[in-house]
Amino acid sequence: MALTAVAVIPVPSDVLRSPIRASSPWANEGRKQGRLSHGQTLSGMAFLSGILGFGRRRSSAATQVRAKGGWPGSFVSGDAAQTMREVRWPEEWPYTEADFARQDESTDTGFYTHPRICTHVDDNFIATLNKHYGKVFPTYPNARILDLCSSWISHYPTEKTWSHVSITGMNEYELQQNKQADDYTVRDLNENPKLPYEDSSFDIVTCTVSFDYLCKPLEVMKEVGRVLKPGGMVILSTSNRCFPTKAVNIWLQTGDLEHVLIYGSYMHYSSVFERPEALDLSGPLCRLGFQDPVYVIQAKKKSV
Repeated sequence: MALTAVAVIPVPSDVLRSPIRASSPWANEGRKQGRLSHGQTLSGMAFLSGILGFGRRRSSAATQVRAKGGWPGSFVSGDAAQTMREVRWPEEWPYTEADFARQDESTDTGFYTHPRICTHVDDNFIATLNKHYGKVFPTYPNARILDLCSSWISHYPTEKTWSHVSITGMNEYELQQNKQADDYTVRDLNENPKLPYEDSSFDIVTCTVSFDYLCKPLEVMKEVGRVLKPGGMVILSTSNRCFPTKAVNIWLQTGDLEHVLIYGSYMHYSSVFERPEALDLSGPLCRLGFQDPVYVIQAKKKSV
């Protein structure tokens, strides 16, 4: 089979509107076109993804030029769970300002002007995350939940065990379509990381495949800690797809296990949470490249 023949297929315009894996051979083309906006996942490209090895873990050599002390690449020590368990956090915040720069520094308000009623990850990711939420949410009966960087869907279970859901996001029309939300707030967290909620007002905060677009992640995570009740939980999920023009540099220059550490570091350096844990919920087809991998990084707010 001649893989080179597949690699030179012209990129269709609808692909350029979709989130792609940063290591995809089409990533640079998408950046040049400037059309990598939120849209449907490349479910139709799953087969090619497996053949061409899209989403393979990238070298962190470029990252080490910016991030301090070889962070995070040299801190990976096994699978996601082991890496998070064994990591010895650098004494100081290991990032520089350049780590949170982006290829497209234009306002995010313009980027999210047009509503996109579609999903950003594949059906397996959504089902897997839904199942995980279905295990965690009932441990907080009648919970008040906040979904950050939300859209028309929050991927929550069908069976309701909570009392109230608030959501924040960039596009008002998308937020209005979210049937699991009781209220919504349009908020650009890159412009204003302050959350419009009272202290200790939520039991759970979720964010699905979006924290990698935040330029002020530590400030936002401290706000997450502020609005969570003691013992409340933050649950971040991620895969290997992103919109390269809007993801922060450190994310584009690192791979899946490094991403796990990056998310965990935001929790650690906020000084608000217990030690984070990482879960690799990916199935066998994910590891073969036929489905999107599923990583969850979560932590409880300290009780004192």
